[in-house]
Amino acid sequence: MLLWRDYFEKGTIMGLDINPVHIEDPTGRIHVYRGKQQDTELLDRIALKEAPEGFDVIIDDCSHIGELTRISFWHLFENHMKPGGIYSIEDWGTGYWDRWIDGRRYKPTTDTTYPRPISGIVSSVKRLLYHLIVRRPPYPINFIRPQRRRIPSHDYGMVGFVKELVDECGMGDITHPKWGSAPYRPSKIHKLHVSHGHVIIVKSCPIEQ
Repeated sequence: MLLWRDYFEKGTIMGLDINPVHIEDPTGRIHVYRGKQQDTELLDRIALKEAPEGFDVIIDDCSHIGELTRISFWHLFENHMKPGGIYSIEDWGTGYWDRWIDGRRYKPTTDTTYPRPISGIVSSVKRLLYHLIVRRPPYPINFIRPQRRRIPSHDYGMVGFVKELVDECGMGDITHPKWGSAPYRPSKIHKLHVSHGHVIIVKSCPIEQ
């Protein structure tokens, strides 16, 4: 927290840890609380006391457990973060670790092969030739449409939570008036940046009517 105090020269730094923490801070700008990240009542008390107008930046370097991170993220992001605020989550790759409490080793499935098998490609070519030579255009648009297949993925722990954030980024398409499922709503996330070990989320600003 001393690092962040020095980096944000005019900011007030709030810290939360499950263990007791004592920091010598002559500036008085560091305030430390003890508790669990999933304790939403405690998060409310801290936010209302320290940042009643909302947090500008939140950095989660806590449990690295998907469900606990998920609870604190959505509670703080939706209720106590300013529009345009930045939320950073560290060490999301723990979801790939077998020995981590909610992790699991990545094993790509074998039934998601892409592109299509040779037999499927041959079948599409035969149908194309039939429509071009025998029936002539117009021919159905789906004569070479790929089969719908799942791309190999991973759904455990922090990795699964990051995928939930991707879904939120796509909410505009998920609820698209024509192609999606109504009712439409824009994403709560303006930007999502995923890199090795870090996820950075920027909160959307309200749309002016």
